[in-house]
Amino acid sequence: MINKFALPQLAWHGTRGMDITLPESWHVEICNMAGYNRPHLKSAGIKNAIAGPVDMAPLRQYARGRKEVVILFDDMARVTRVAEIVPHVLEELAAAGIKDSQIRFICACGCHGALNRADFVKKLGEETLKRFPVYNHNPFANCAYAGTTAGGTKISINAEVMKCDLKIGIGSIVSHIMAGFGGGSKIVLPGVAAYETVLAMHLPRQVGGRFKDTVSGMGALDDNPRRRDIDEAAEIAGLDMKIDAVVNMWGETVGIFAGAPKAEYAAALAEAKKHYLTPQ
Repeated sequence: MINKFALPQLAWHGTRGMDITLPESWHVEICNMAGYNRPHLKSAGIKNAIAGPVDMAPLRQYARGRKEVVILFDDMARVTRVAEIVPHVLEELAAAGIKDSQIRFICACGCHGALNRADFVKKLGEETLKRFPVYNHNPFANCAYAGTTAGGTKISINAEVMKCDLKIGIGSIVSHIMAGFGGGSKIVLPGVAAYETVLAMHLPRQVGGRFKDTVSGMGALDDNPRRRDIDEAAEIAGLDMKIDAVVNMWGETVGIFAGAPKAEYAAALAEAKKHYLTPQ
């Protein structure tokens, strides 16, 4: 009988397992998700996924002639190893004739706390910080109204994001209690949305929001109005390309999906439903 296991922890501080020992009298069954120890995807695999995006031209073609580029990335609440992905995106942009001076990075932290420089280094790598301006999103300032979803949510988005004519998002897909699964368009809403827009998405109807809690739950995507608003917000904002990582229990990238937001997310979701499944 197994009564000791290692619980993965400290994803941004040298991920390691914390040994947990349970009483010998307990009957313990370890139920890991299917992709718990799936091997780390090598750089060549990441490169191939980004160079061959789903439902859109290769970025080195798609980006030609664009004037201003923003690369959105998720915050420290997500284990996405963005630094492994960014070099391949930059390679594609350079091949399209995009100069470093045309590119900026914005942390899509929504209403979470701002990242500091040490966080940026962990997320992006030192070289990226040396070459490009990197900002935190501020949900309380510098946001502009962009449109309203079919469900009636007014979408206000970071103005720096909206002024760019090429918008790329980098994140990861994991199960999510409100949106069913994270990743995809969540890099825009709540990622770079104004406080009022983020609030409207999160609040249940009985306390001033528009959504019933009953439509939410881990993996609950069908008839989920929050998810519909999230996807519409990305369309309104003009998100061009999304890159989503699938991760193992140690936070390592084991799969990459890239492409037009809807098509990319559909492909990533199909994989995520199998990868994160906990057999019973």
